[in-house]
Amino acid sequence: MTKDNLLEQFTACFDENGWFVATKNAMAGVTADQAKWKPEGADNSIREIINHLNFYNNAYLQRFKGVDYKYSTDDNAETFDHGEAATWEEEAARFDSIMNEWRDEIRKADESIFEELAPPRNVYTWRMLIANINAHSAHHGGQIVLLRKLQGSWDSGKGVS
Repeated sequence: MTKDNLLEQFTACFDENGWFVATKNAMAGVTADQAKWKPEGADNSIREIINHLNFYNNAYLQRFKGVDYKYSTDDNAETFDHGEAATWEEEAARFDSIMNEWRDEIRKADESIFEELAPPRNVYTWRMLIANINAHSAHHGGQIVLLRKLQGSWDSGKGVS
């Protein structure tokens, strides 16, 4: 039951619009110029948001798979600045790849893992951590929609008029 609930939540936050625009759909069609744009006084661009999501989503994916993954930085602000891909298109594709792999790993996992504590801090169970990953993605997906509205690149027919 936990696995099914996490997968439903994962889909709603990643790539299937429901009550809000899913993150993948929020960034669909974004050009490199749109991805690097940010209004005066804004903290992050779309590209920086995706860099940040990729940083944490990949780190926890590796840990879920049993890899002793270490962060390359302990400074959250730095996670927005340095994506692993050279271009926006590659970083956006990396987001899709990480999230699709997450979904595959959740599907394959034994139900019991979701009640195990997630390393390295062992504060949250995997169930709670994955739920928080989903909420985190939805939060930043909303920021992407807002940035696109501010730059005039959002089609309200895709949701959130």
